Amino acid sequence: MRRLWLILKTDARRHLKSPLTIIIYIIIPVAMTGLIGVIFAPSSGDGTLPPIRVVLVDRDKGLASRLFLGAFDAEQVKKMFQVTTAGEAEGRAMMEKGKASAMVVIPERFSLDLLEIKPVFLEVVKNPAERFLPDITEEFVQTTAVMLSAAVQAFEPEARGVRAMLDAPVDAFPWEALAPELGKAQKKIASAAKYLDPLLLNVKEEKTKAAGAKVNLTRTDIFSTILPGMAIMFLLFIVQTVMRDMISEREDGKLRRMLTTPLRPSELIGARILGGWAMGLSILLVMAAFGTMVYNAHWGPFGYFLTLVVVVSFWSAAFFALMNALVRNRNQAGVLSAPIILGFSLFGGSLMNPEAMPKAFRAVGIVTPNRWFVDGAAAVRDGRFPAVPLLILAVSGLILLLLAVPALRRRSTV
Repeated sequence: MRRLWLILKTDARRHLKSPLTIIIYIIIPVAMTGLIGVIFAPSSGDGTLPPIRVVLVDRDKGLASRLFLGAFDAEQVKKMFQVTTAGEAEGRAMMEKGKASAMVVIPERFSLDLLEIKPVFLEVVKNPAERFLPDITEEFVQTTAVMLSAAVQAFEPEARGVRAMLDAPVDAFPWEALAPELGKAQKKIASAAKYLDPLLLNVKEEKTKAAGAKVNLTRTDIFSTILPGMAIMFLLFIVQTVMRDMISEREDGKLRRMLTTPLRPSELIGARILGGWAMGLSILLVMAAFGTMVYNAHWGPFGYFLTLVVVVSFWSAAFFALMNALVRNRNQAGVLSAPIILGFSLFGGSLMNPEAMPKAFRAVGIVTPNRWFVDGAAAVRDGRFPAVPLLILAVSGLILLLLAVPALRRRSTV
């Protein structure tokens, strides 16, 4: 045990002599959190999110496009969206400058294709620098499109009649034939009104506030939501950098020289894994402290959060111990580690809100440590003990450790 602690002490001193890489990996997630948080943080004093800036580009300028644009004129919708109509070139320029969260493009022949009962697509261009607001715009456009599509399909004969009127000369169209069709449309509208007015099912709004709950989304809430995802992503980068010493020692012959001393392989392996674990734990706590001091981030009960940090750091050390036991050299480790970490971050919710991901992405995310750390941090912020994330990270980490130790033993004797 004494030799193990001596190895840990020596490694800690060595990393502290050249801490630039680790410092950079700490600064980047804190800076990214600040940048993303500033974009989404409310600018008003009441803590509410600002209106979502949307650019509308109407290539069609027909009846259906005007009906669609009219959806943005509803009183409640105006409170949610700040709409600007523009040409496509101007709209894309605004998007490139970050002056809008999303751009909605109505294609040419939009009205004619709907009247002909043909499939037609609305284009939603989302600002990649923003996380939630473009998704809200997309959902609103999708809902409006469904309603408009349902109305056109319900009045399909009438729609085709209107389409025929657009092509035929005024004096050639049989206007007297419109009476029966208008009568049918009247019956449909009357039938719909019968079932929709009054509504059988309504929603009654009641505002309540649980103890400790927040009504409005504040800057602190946004920073507290973003930082855990950024922290776990760069924790993985830091731990893999520290754990790569195992490969360097094997390639440089240092491992062989160390094993000629009374030092046992199990002590060396244990020191390397404990060193990666301790480094990960320290870095996450430093990031949390930075988040608290710089952004006033809220982490919830410290005991719960510390337990989560200990377990996810252990998982990271065990994972990269196994990975370094399986690769042949530093080049392979470098080539594989970055894509793996970025894949974990993409599917696990570090780079995108899991709720906004496709179902396939969310399914893949459950095998990543990022997903369980982000979910666990959210539970802790709500004051709940993150039992499920802790159980999954602890059990999978132990499995990785049990696989890594014998593999590293074999490597140390080669």
